[in-house]
Amino acid sequence: MDLSKEVRSGPLRKSHGAYRWLAGNHPRLYGRLWHSDWFVSRPEFVAVLCRLLAGPTLAKVYQSELPNGVVSVHGLLNHFPQRLLRATLPGAIPFVTVVTDMLTFHRLWINPAVDYCVVPTEQARELALRYGMAPERVEVLGQPVHPRFAEISVSKEAGRRELGLEPHRPCVLITGGGDGIGRLYETARAIASGVPGVQLILVAGRNRALQQRLLSTEWEVPAKVYGFIDNMPDLMAACDLVVTKAGPGTLAEAFTIGLPIIVSGYIPGQESANARYVTENMAGAFLQEPDEIASTIREWIADSSRLDRMSQNAGKLARPDAALRIAERLFRLVDP
Repeated sequence: MDLSKEVRSGPLRKSHGAYRWLAGNHPRLYGRLWHSDWFVSRPEFVAVLCRLLAGPTLAKVYQSELPNGVVSVHGLLNHFPQRLLRATLPGAIPFVTVVTDMLTFHRLWINPAVDYCVVPTEQARELALRYGMAPERVEVLGQPVHPRFAEISVSKEAGRRELGLEPHRPCVLITGGGDGIGRLYETARAIASGVPGVQLILVAGRNRALQQRLLSTEWEVPAKVYGFIDNMPDLMAACDLVVTKAGPGTLAEAFTIGLPIIVSGYIPGQESANARYVTENMAGAFLQEPDEIASTIREWIADSSRLDRMSQNAGKLARPDAALRIAERLFRLVDP
């Protein structure tokens, strides 16, 4: 369940929209807040605030659903929901945190009192230990991606045909994550004008204004424009590389497909280390200027062996069975 949609109180219902606005339009301010010792750095303050806003609603959910276990996948919901569970229902019902940030995450994610904590990487585990989790309660199981990303069997050419693209023309996927954050339009324009031999797949996510702007543009190269989608495995499988912000979900999906990555930006705080993770593992590059991105793509397209090496390196970072392993772990906790 999405607790922000269940409660009636305005502040929590508007929290995701506020996050999108702040991270997308004022990333430096967001970064300062993320690193600040005021407000969000104080778990007790946030726990009290969230309990006041959402406590009655969540208590009713606990009482009506009588869960065998509770899993949190949100950084703000690891303290008061765990305490409320203990106060509302009898018995040792396990409460589990599944951290969905890849390398660095805010310390609000970590409540040492939870029964178990799942993290995506060894770096994330070290951070969880530093924030107070007991070693025996933290496990590295990977960043969960949909199983379809590991099940793609068609060739790039066949995938392009299915999408109505030219089968033998190199294809570049450009995305700004689910919320369409970043300089996607400017980057796409630079590639379309500077790399005439490619074709583009442009994913605007929930950013309807961006999607409309992309749709109304006359492109110099073949281009497919999408909004929020549910067929990302098919789009990635049809492409030679992806240009994206450093969102952990998109990166994990690209690793699973074995797709070279150009990281074009990141949200300060939780995504700040992800770009370095890509470059240090030689799975791609970190480039923020649209013209530089376009010239790099031109070089990569002309050097297929280089693309192949980065593809292999990206694949080494993949944990395609992470979602299944997490589900199995949760089941064992609920039914030991």
